[in-house]
Amino acid sequence: MKFTIAPSILAADFACLTKEIEKIHKIPDSQVHLDIMDGHFVPNISIGPCVVKNLRRMTDLPFDVHLMIDNPENFFSQFKDAGANYITFHIEQAHEPLPLINKLKKLGIKPGIAIKPSTSLDKVEYLLPQIDVLLVMSVEPGFSGQKFINSSLKKIERLREIKESKKLNFQISVDGGINDKTGETAIKAGADILVMGNYFFKNPFELVQSEIEKLRKK
Repeated sequence: MKFTIAPSILAADFACLTKEIEKIHKIPDSQVHLDIMDGHFVPNISIGPCVVKNLRRMTDLPFDVHLMIDNPENFFSQFKDAGANYITFHIEQAHEPLPLINKLKKLGIKPGIAIKPSTSLDKVEYLLPQIDVLLVMSVEPGFSGQKFINSSLKKIERLREIKESKKLNFQISVDGGINDKTGETAIKAGADILVMGNYFFKNPFELVQSEIEKLRKK
């Protein structure tokens, strides 16, 4: 199986981020997922551009900055300057998403759109030719450690059908409750990127590394 692993820094040990980043470096085809929360769009608060900028000094891995915030366009430039390669905003917070996508492209950032479990693909299908990533939330955004919502698989399957039938190039990312079992199911459904939080950082690294290698060999 071919896929990208995107460990979510939100689940890492912030007391030793250098060591946590080193773990990601040991995984081939990996990138860093950065969850940005403002306490408004979602109940919790996480990190901002300053932390992202300091993390950028530790690695040259691609950064996907996932904005779970109100008025995401107000922070595009700050996260670009902090080192983002991708910026993913929520369709639920974008009244006019196409100008936001174009703004990211002008900044030299690869645009992504995220959708909550309750959001229909009808709201984003017309935008798929314009973006680099469609992030399917397989849990409710804002909290780590939730269980994978199985109905997300139908969205992933439908996205793969659209992608193949229209010959589009966007990547399908899935975020929430991903482990070795749910990750395999998501990949079979059509996922290209697996965002891993607690599973990646809270388990013995050797075990996680081994399970990812097993998945790649299937």
